[in-house]
Amino acid sequence: MASAIVRIRRSLRGCRPKLSLGLDLFEEEFCLDLFGFLIALPFLDRWHREPHEMMESWGIKYFERSVHLNWGRHCKIVYMPWDMVHIKCETLRPDGKWVKPVASYEVSDTNPPDGHAEWTAPYHYMLDSGEVQHVTATVCVERREWRQRWLRWCPLFAKKCQYIDVSFDGEVGERAGSWKGGTVGCSYDMKKGEEPLETLRRMQRERRFR
Repeated sequence: MASAIVRIRRSLRGCRPKLSLGLDLFEEEFCLDLFGFLIALPFLDRWHREPHEMMESWGIKYFERSVHLNWGRHCKIVYMPWDMVHIKCETLRPDGKWVKPVASYEVSDTNPPDGHAEWTAPYHYMLDSGEVQHVTATVCVERREWRQRWLRWCPLFAKKCQYIDVSFDGEVGERAGSWKGGTVGCSYDMKKGEEPLETLRRMQRERRFR
């Protein structure tokens, strides 16, 4: 009885409320998924078996603007009309025009480079130990737009963001030089009226790479 109570308490750790009702089969045990709380069900141990790809579920969950209908290893996702879908991504050119970005591996005779504007600047990152890493950052500016699934044609409720896309010429962060590796690229949201290198300097002050 005591071990069953310990398992139930352990299963509840880290749970967060959400709309869900179902049964989950993990490698260790069955759990009842009740409004986001996973409650171990030791009395179902007699039917426990190895799940497909670490987990199987039966029931219904609402997750990130979509309803997930689960039956064992199968899942049917029904997206809500207010789910946000990505509409476009554009990059800034030196002449101020926005064009569709072209990745380096997509460049060909029939698909020329996008000609985006680039800025370079030294970047200094201080580790928790006090050691400072010095790299060069190459920055370009991109913007993206999302719209509600049922209003793709209407920009009225669109979500937009403009950010710098950053590439470092070396690893930065606490994991630099380890088998996990440090950070060699990232992005950071721009504030209204900011220049790209101003955003980079703000990122240097605010961002931590763990």
